[in-house]
Amino acid sequence: MHIGLKEILLCACLVYGLSFGWIKALPFVGNFWGRIFAYWAKALNLEGSLTVAPQHWGSHIHFSLPFLNMSAGPADAHTWWIAAVVTLGVFGATYFISEEHTPWMYLLRFLVLIQGTALIYFVFAAARFPHDLPSYTISMLFFGVILTGLIPLILGFTYFLFDFSVFKKLMLSLLSMGYLTLFLPFQYMLQIYILRKSILYMPLLYFAFGPFLDVLIFVSLYSWGMSWKSKNKMVY
Repeated sequence: MHIGLKEILLCACLVYGLSFGWIKALPFVGNFWGRIFAYWAKALNLEGSLTVAPQHWGSHIHFSLPFLNMSAGPADAHTWWIAAVVTLGVFGATYFISEEHTPWMYLLRFLVLIQGTALIYFVFAAARFPHDLPSYTISMLFFGVILTGLIPLILGFTYFLFDFSVFKKLMLSLLSMGYLTLFLPFQYMLQIYILRKSILYMPLLYFAFGPFLDVLIFVSLYSWGMSWKSKNKMVY
């Protein structure tokens, strides 16, 4: 790493330019996500109507986030017992996983812990569950907007400081932001489809397949970008 005034100025320009571009693109992103929601709501025969939630950040940043105005399915006894049997079955299956696949064993047990906790909660406090499907969808898309918008700043303090070409720095930024922009509406449209069956699965979807998955995608793309050849890579 050779960080001088030139590198700092380039880094600042990239961060500012990409962040400004994302802010200007937000109205189009919200409209694009709304079109995806509308298409899949019709294709999946979801009964909820498509609604948009206006977002106002100060006096200059205005955009909308889509959601389906529908309720999640109930955590009824039939669904609870099916989920409980499957959860116990997965937990039991982890004891038959060989040692060479130990990471998968712990991953499955982590998922079992989340779903098992949700099962216990809905037995004793289902009526006090504070989240509904529309607010959950808006919150997750809002997080996605924030995470995507923070990518230039995060890369500005990390990837942009390394000796990669400007093209590669732009490519990693646009690839990460573009991928999340395409992935987020499909991610939460699938969750809506699952949650219309039962709200019992919301904790698992949130902790394992919500923001954590979005961050993991960015980390994976960043790791890939770090494997690219730098401008002055030494050959031995």
